[in-house]
Amino acid sequence: MANRPKVSEMMLAFDEHVADQLRATPDVVPTEGEIDVADLYINVPKWRKYSKVSCVFADLAGSTSLRKGKWEASTASIYESAVRPAVVILDEFGADFIDIQGDAAFGLFVGEYSRSRAICAGITIKTFGEHVLVPALHEKWPHDPPQTGFKVGCAISDLLGKKIGISGTAHNAPVWAGRAVNYAAKCSQQAKAHEMIVTKPIADAVRRNEYLYYSCECADAPTELWKERLVEKVADTDSEGLLLGSSWCETCGDDYAERVCSGSWKRPDLDDFRSSGTRARYMKVMNFREVNARRVRRGISG
Repeated sequence: MANRPKVSEMMLAFDEHVADQLRATPDVVPTEGEIDVADLYINVPKWRKYSKVSCVFADLAGSTSLRKGKWEASTASIYESAVRPAVVILDEFGADFIDIQGDAAFGLFVGEYSRSRAICAGITIKTFGEHVLVPALHEKWPHDPPQTGFKVGCAISDLLGKKIGISGTAHNAPVWAGRAVNYAAKCSQQAKAHEMIVTKPIADAVRRNEYLYYSCECADAPTELWKERLVEKVADTDSEGLLLGSSWCETCGDDYAERVCSGSWKRPDLDDFRSSGTRARYMKVMNFREVNARRVRRGISG
């Protein structure tokens, strides 16, 4: 690099840049429809605003240990074996935007049934990790396999998006401002391998959907699959979440995922369950009365 720029000149230019940015009030442009990265603004004080964006964040557990010791030489193959399928899953469920951050991937969903598609994508990623990835790693390293699996988080909010970087080059990328990505990542951080944690707005959708909230017809009786989980380091309105430790049933998973993604929520096989003596408990769940009571007991304001 023959002609290196002078640091002092760069500092002067950046001083002007910072002053200009802080003086300006960015325009927020409401944007309907799919997220089009090519249509995001760059180098102008404008952000696009997308309403009700659902984010799924999937992180590979124990990745630090994979980068050292006996698995160091195999880290690249483990990462590719794990992360590429996660990206494919996000794409198959219709994510509008997908990003890879090392050993993690996240997807943004907007449009019809976006919340349902995001939830199903998250469950599918953790199902892949538990039932495909980990068994393959155990087969390769049967005596001391790497302890890993996907930790998944899901959240929803309005998002502001634009590109930041140098226009006309490859050195720019979309940036998303809003709770969805941040909270989905926090949920993932608080989960363990093969777990999925969702914030309250996502949990509300789960509680309303019988295909998601209760065990399938293969079980002896319908049981609640999700456990209540207080999500830390998020706003009170998002903190009363849920945790899922189970995966898609091999028999019913395809059908249930398809029904959820097409807007179905009421299961015909639960008609007797709804009309039985468990109806009172069922209605508490569906109307969130129990949830609200717990919020009061814990001193959490909405």
